[in-house]
Amino acid sequence: MRKYGRDPREYDLVQLARATDGLTGSEIETVFVDALFQAFDAGKEPTDLTIAQVLIDLVPLSKLMAEQITGLRNWSQSRARLATSAQSSEQKLRKFAV
Repeated sequence: MRKYGRDPREYDLVQLARATDGLTGSEIETVFVDALFQAFDAGKEPTDLTIAQVLIDLVPLSKLMAEQITGLRNWSQSRARLATSAQSSEQKLRKFAV
C-alpha cells in the first residue's frame, strides 16, 4: 500500500490479512493494484470494499494450478532431493574439517 502512496492505517489490515490468507505476496499486490484501478475509474480512492470486490473475482494460483502443483510434488518425490536436510551445512563442513 505504501508502495502505491497509500497509508495502510486507512484500511482494516486485520480483515484484509484474513481475506488474503493463502495468497502469494504478488497476488496480494495485484489485488491492491486492481482495486486502485477500479477506484480511479470511479473517480474515488480505494477502500476496503473496493479491495473486497477484487478479491471476490480472484482465483489464486494455488487453486488455479492445483493439479500441476500436485503433479510436480509427486514427480519430485522420486526424482529430486531436498535442498536442505536436518543436518545443517555448517555441521557438515565441521565434520570434514576435522
